[in-house]
Amino acid sequence: MSKFKEAKGKLYTSNPSGLSKLGIKAEIWQITRAGHRLPNTLLVKHLSPSKELFQTFVKEWKGKPYDQWWDKYEKRFLEELKTEEKLKGLREVYKRLLIGENVVLVCFCNDHRFCHRKLVGEFFKPFGVVAEELNPITTEQLSIFKEGSYE
Repeated sequence: MSKFKEAKGKLYTSNPSGLSKLGIKAEIWQITRAGHRLPNTLLVKHLSPSKELFQTFVKEWKGKPYDQWWDKYEKRFLEELKTEEKLKGLREVYKRLLIGENVVLVCFCNDHRFCHRKLVGEFFKPFGVVAEELNPITTEQLSIFKEGSYE
């Protein structure tokens, strides 16, 4: 028996394209710091990367291969998840799941494997909650199209 209460709701992660695959009623939490505001969502900035991490991403890492920056990003964001601001938001998600509400964490990243929404979703694994990605990347980009592979 788990020491945590069983969540009755389901947790999903997605980008806007994946929302069309959501076949159940759910609260949609937009966990972004900036960008276009999606309709019918709760804007939850405190589950997005800090302003500093977001700026580092935009100025130094955006558009570069994931293997050049993801480890650094992941480490920094996981540290941010320990802050009281982020823990407050995480508790709110968990409370909703416990009472049977479904929650979708949405941001604009195309590849969920290299995105903070994946890290937020994975936070809940020790509590018996497995987040389901609505728009998963299921195939690798062909190597002939990767930068520098034609040399």
